[in-house]
Amino acid sequence: MIPLLNYLVLSGIFASGFVLFRTPFEFYVNYLFMLLFIGAYFYRCHKIQVSKFFLIFLAIFSGVSLLNVFWGNIVLFSFVKQFGGFVLNGVVYYLLLKINDGDIEKLFYVYLRLAILVAVIGLFQEVSYLIGFTYGYDFSYFIPKFNGGGVSAGLLRVTSILPEPSHFGGAIAPALFISIHSLIKGDAGFIGRKSALAVLSAAVLSFSLVTYVAIVTAVVLILANYRQFRRMLIPLSVVGVFSYLSYQYVPEIRVRVDDTFATMSGRVVLTESNLSTFAFISNASVAMESFKANPIFGSGIGSHPVSYDKYIPGIVDSADGPAALSKDDAGSLFFRLMSETGLLGISLFLYYIARFYVSRKQDSTLWLISNSMICLFVVNLIRLGNFFYCGFIFFIWGYYFTRKVYDARDKSGGGQPVAI
Repeated sequence: MIPLLNYLVLSGIFASGFVLFRTPFEFYVNYLFMLLFIGAYFYRCHKIQVSKFFLIFLAIFSGVSLLNVFWGNIVLFSFVKQFGGFVLNGVVYYLLLKINDGDIEKLFYVYLRLAILVAVIGLFQEVSYLIGFTYGYDFSYFIPKFNGGGVSAGLLRVTSILPEPSHFGGAIAPALFISIHSLIKGDAGFIGRKSALAVLSAAVLSFSLVTYVAIVTAVVLILANYRQFRRMLIPLSVVGVFSYLSYQYVPEIRVRVDDTFATMSGRVVLTESNLSTFAFISNASVAMESFKANPIFGSGIGSHPVSYDKYIPGIVDSADGPAALSKDDAGSLFFRLMSETGLLGISLFLYYIARFYVSRKQDSTLWLISNSMICLFVVNLIRLGNFFYCGFIFFIWGYYFTRKVYDARDKSGGGQPVAI
């Protein structure tokens, strides 16, 4: 029963395109998976346990958010949606680890198998486009929120079953790190080289800037952990050449990079930039204004849409600019933390990453899991601001428990389960 539940819950990482209904809020199919899991867990264990660590976190940010509801910085329903999302995701992923005795390695294997399958679907999607098989690459007929990625350099931008290329990149970012490590070092390390090549190929074919950032991040983390920079000059050079060619020959990437720098330097008006640049800079500007108004605690969880409506008229003429792009999630976890949680949220998140990090020097296996999740955090900080897309909360818990497993092994000399 437990293996089935593992696959059921973790498949939700790749299910952000599957929404069952959209009013009064979007109910994703992975929410149904989570509710089924809670029912099965209660049937098996006859109780529901919650982490004290999680309750403290929830109490702090809920208290700040409720004050902001009172002050008019948040619409109450927006806070309730976010609160409910944190409770559901936080409890389910904690219980998933608990029912597996804290065995993050086993759950990570499940995630990798699913990620490989999703990558293969992405490659099938590309082949279908090349041979003109519409139903093999346009999944809008069965995925409600499927947007597709369009075409770049004569090739389809791979999304697999995810709504868009950036979501695909976010969901497979940890698997991408493992794949690159396998290909560079010739060491299977969770994943075989054929599977690694499939994941990397699908990632490259997404033509997503943030996915390419994940690739660079993975190489940098591998370099840092092995401390063998001379031996790694070849893969580092490959990354450099790859980055240059991506900029030169992928129009979507070149336009976004050029427009972003041109807009930031004042050479191009924001409303004349591409949609991605507009979304990025407009939300960054709104987040900064919100941060200035509430620098310590932010405006509260779920407040960015209110801040957007409040500050965007002073940033850009709404009649000239696109309407509210990425308004709900700020288009970036960093911007959202800045806007909604202030210095407290940003500091706690950075402290969390540093406090629970596991290096290769500390553990020859767990470091792969820990560093792979760093790749996902980087992708979210840059591009994905939704707290619940791509299994973000699972990886938050996974990162924490990876460190806990290491600490337990270090104290016992290895082999002991982690206490949760």
